[in-house]
Amino acid sequence: MDRQKLVESAYQKGKELTLNNKYYLSWLENFFDKEYADDIGAGDITSEAVLAENKPRKAFLSAKQSGVIGGIEEVSWFLRKHNLRVKICIKDGEEALQGETILEVHGGQKDILATERIALNVLQRMSGIATETKRLADLLKDYDTRIAATRKTPLRYLDKKAVFLGGGLTHRFGLWGSILIKDNHLEILKSEGTKDYIETAIAKTSVFADKVGFVEIEATSHEEAVRAARKFKALRLKKPCIIMLDNFLPTAIEKTLETLREETLYDHVLLEASGEITPENIREYAGTGIDVVSLGYLTHSARVLDMSLEMAL
Repeated sequence: MDRQKLVESAYQKGKELTLNNKYYLSWLENFFDKEYADDIGAGDITSEAVLAENKPRKAFLSAKQSGVIGGIEEVSWFLRKHNLRVKICIKDGEEALQGETILEVHGGQKDILATERIALNVLQRMSGIATETKRLADLLKDYDTRIAATRKTPLRYLDKKAVFLGGGLTHRFGLWGSILIKDNHLEILKSEGTKDYIETAIAKTSVFADKVGFVEIEATSHEEAVRAARKFKALRLKKPCIIMLDNFLPTAIEKTLETLREETLYDHVLLEASGEITPENIREYAGTGIDVVSLGYLTHSARVLDMSLEMAL
């Protein structure tokens, strides 16, 4: 069992987030259309009042901080859709230094001003997430543990792609992509009188294993994790089987991994740690030997990478 390859195949969907994917393109078009419609409304009153004509101009979109750039493919597409020409100076996933030009934008001055804020919002957020993801990934360069996003993603696929560009794992895109049995699922089974709720939940979802990317269950105790591993081993599913150790302290993770090895269960599952993991303690978690750490922090708390767009007059 090559754990690294299995982790990559289960958790990494970032390469699907490209304009060559018609489903992603359709989602992106809907996203930008709504953003633009909400912002422009009946028209840019200020530009119409101040600017007599839509004269051709050149503008420079630059980094005010150094960091990893994300959102170039998406924002370039959006700007071109609004009759602007774009010269890409720094590509997605590359690092920009403070003051460097990221994009040159050519076209009507009114068109530039109408699209400026949406372009900056997307680029700044995606670049901020990508930058923080890379920072944490660099902290774990001496470990086999990988970093993954969660579904705490206000901008959904854009947030997931930003994590990918920073060297992280996207995890599942939505409820439809893979099976993740959460504590609420298990609590409902328990409330209905199901004593072997762990085994029952895995057995019920295993019927759909061929239609999803992986089957995962959340465990909140050492006992639940071991029971889940035993059931996964017995079923021998062809898809990756994952146990999420939710809110486990590093010492509890080490104990669980030790038990799984002793019972020859370790090679039948992947292990993910989630909950209470921060930049300050992430290396402590990686030191346990866990395969993946997932952090909602990446997408719900990452700071934007500051940028600006200035006209060349």
